[in-house]
Order: sequence, then structure tokens, then C-alpha cells
Amino acid sequence: MKLSFKKRIATYNLFAIATLTAIAFIVIYSVVYYTSYKHLDDDITTEKKEVFANLDWNDDQIIMNKMSEWEEAEHNQIEVNPTFIQIVDLNGNTLFKSINLQENHFLFNPKNTATVFYNATINKQKIRQGQFPVFNNNHKIIGQLTIGVSQQESYNVLHNLLIVLILTYITILFILYFIMSFVASKAIAPIHQLIHSASKINYTNINSRLPLPENQDEIHQLATTINQLLNRLENSFYQQKQFTSDASHEMQTPLAAIKGIIEVLLRKPRTAEQYEVKMKEVLRQTNRLSQLHDQLLQLARLESSVLKANYEQIVLQTIIEKSVQNHEILRVRNSIHINNIIPNEVLVLADPLLLEMILDNLISNAIKYNKTEGTVYISWNSEDKTLSVTDEGIGIEADKLPLLFNRFYRVDDSRNSQIPGNGIGLSIAKRLCEVQNILLIVKSIIHQGTTFQLQFPS
Repeated sequence: MKLSFKKRIATYNLFAIATLTAIAFIVIYSVVYYTSYKHLDDDITTEKKEVFANLDWNDDQIIMNKMSEWEEAEHNQIEVNPTFIQIVDLNGNTLFKSINLQENHFLFNPKNTATVFYNATINKQKIRQGQFPVFNNNHKIIGQLTIGVSQQESYNVLHNLLIVLILTYITILFILYFIMSFVASKAIAPIHQLIHSASKINYTNINSRLPLPENQDEIHQLATTINQLLNRLENSFYQQKQFTSDASHEMQTPLAAIKGIIEVLLRKPRTAEQYEVKMKEVLRQTNRLSQLHDQLLQLARLESSVLKANYEQIVLQTIIEKSVQNHEILRVRNSIHINNIIPNEVLVLADPLLLEMILDNLISNAIKYNKTEGTVYISWNSEDKTLSVTDEGIGIEADKLPLLFNRFYRVDDSRNSQIPGNGIGLSIAKRLCEVQNILLIVKSIIHQGTTFQLQFPS
């Protein structure tokens, strides 16, 4: 059976208190039980000393002296605090028994060699008995002495105490259950409030947050954690909306250009040269769409899957030369010089494929956004294991640096309109760096250039 959270709290607390109460009641009953029987056993022991004082023996025979001492009232009556005495020899023959035993006999262990106490019944009266071996001068057992006293009063006290404890225990559990249920209801009231508030949050009011309880407890921490989750979801939600809007805008531009070109071509016949020029423009816009498609697909794969880096010791110079060679045509077209001063012995721990993709983006940007006849500087700092890629472009304003890694973000759209790209490359590079625990840092000075740094883990 599945219990609600409130009932589980009440049940667990009830079980804990019930266990402690049961232990306390058992201890109380045990103390009273021990005290009651210890008092009876002490009385029996005292009586034993008096009886032994009236006994004598001759070898294996027990001789009873001072018979008048044994005619006391306590040995004659049964109803009021009687004391019962029985003496037997080695053969089990009764040598003496008090008058109040009448026709009854105590059961005894003929092989008993030490003092023992036990309970018995005489004429429906509960008796506490003590059996003592009788020794002669040679320390040989020559008989058994059994003394009994009424334990009816102790039994009644213990019996009544047991009934009271059981009834009290049941009553306490019954009352505690309702108290615990009430306390549990009060304890989880803030949780119900959180559930009620959370159930009202959807995409139309995703900026809503859960109310924080006054007490700085675990429920407060839960509400705070959920609010932090909502913050991340809200950011992701708006990023997705912005992503959709930006992607639509980026696709709309080349599509509109292609549509305009085709409409112009269809208005009247054109010369072959005119058709060739227009078709080259269509091809350029188509390539732009194709590049956008590939980057969007790559970005979607990076964000939707759990990437795992296959770490290897990589010669950094080799992979940088490969990335530079990948952009040789672009470098030559823009008249850019490459100043690569990475020592040949530098090794880094990274995924070769992912690192090459990162360097492709950084070197490509350094070439595209550099000044004419500018230089791209590639250097290595061995102290903090940092690779730097620096260009001599016009730089980026400080307040725009945090936006560089946002998807589709491009600084100074008017200036960048003639530079191919969609503003996704740095987002991809950032994601690939996170997978490899590489810190990607950007620094820029207006009219001097921009530096991207890759700080590798130690």
C-alpha cells in the first residue's frame, strides 16, 4: 500500500515514539518486577537463617531443635502473609513442614546444590519459593530446605501495572497518531504551496517563480533550487526563441536575394554574360544557405548529445599547421600573414578532431576580420599552458565581448555584411572547449586587434 508523504511522516514519527515509549514502559515494569521479587527473596533468605539456626545434624541425619519457634502464627496461617517451610532428607522424605502447608507438598529438586528461587502455587495462592541445600559439618548435602512466602500482593501489583501500561501505551499511540498527522500536515503545508505555485507555471508565464518560505530550511532550499532551474529553463526558452528568430532571419536574407535575382532575370531576356553574373550571385547565396545548414546541424548535434573527448597527447604545431593550411585560399585572398611561433616540442592533452574544429574557427575569424596585409600571431605560453591567436583588426568593444559566443551574434553588422559567416562558429568553438575542459578567453582592444586564448587543463 502506497502512503502519502504526510502519512509517511506521521507513521515514521509514530513508530519512533512508540519504540521509545515501549522501551521506557518495559524498563519501568522490569524495575518494579525486580524490586518486588527482590523484596520477597530477601524475606525468604532472612527466614532461612532463622530456620538454619534451629537445625542440627548427626552425620546424614537432620535434627530439629526449638520446635516451639516453628509454631509461630506465620507458619500456621494461609490467608495473611503466611510463610511455608518444608524440610526433606536425601531420600525425599519429609522431615518437617509447617502446619499451613496442610496436605500440600512443595516440589523440589533433590539434586539442587545452590540457592534457587522460583514461583509456585499452593491452594490457588501464588507462592514465591526458595530452595536451599542443607550441609553437615563435612559440607555434604543431607537434605533440602524449601521456604515459601505469598507473592499474591506482588503479583497483583505487577498484573495491574502491566494492564495499566498496556492500556496507556495503546491510548498514547492512538493520540499520537492524530497529533503526528496534524503536525505532518503543518510541516508539508509549504510543499503543497510549492506544488500549487509550480502547477501554474507554463510557457506563457515562465518568468514566474515559486514563493520562498520564511524558514531557511530544506523546503527553502528546494524552492530556491527549483527557482534556479526555472531561471535556466527561462534562459533556454528565450535562447531557443531567439535562435529560431535569428535562424529565420539568416535564412531569409539569402532566400530573398535568390528570389530577387530570379525575378529580375524573368522580367526580360538577358545576355549570356548577365545570366552568368546573376547565377554566380545565386550560387554564392546558395553556398551561404548550405553553410548555414551545415553549421546549424553541427550545433544541434553538439547540444543534443553527450560528447565525450578522446584525449591524446597532440603535437600542437602539427595541428595548427593543418588548420592554417585549411584556410590558405582565404589567407592569400585577404593578403594575411601568419606568424606561427609555437615550439615543435609543445604537447597538449586534447581530442585531435575537436581541437582542429576549434582552431579552424579561431584562425578563420582571425583571417576574415583582420586588416588588409595584416598578420595573425599564434603563440604559446608554457607557464599557464595557453595558446593565443591574435589578429590586427579594428577590435571589439568591451561591452560586446560577452555576446561573442551567442549564436548568430556578429559585431557591427554593417561592417560584417561583406564578410561571409553566420555568427555560429564561436558558439560551436565554445561548446567544444567545454567538452575538453579548455578555457576559452577573448580579449580585444579597439583599433588594435582581438586575441582568443585557449587555456588547456594542467
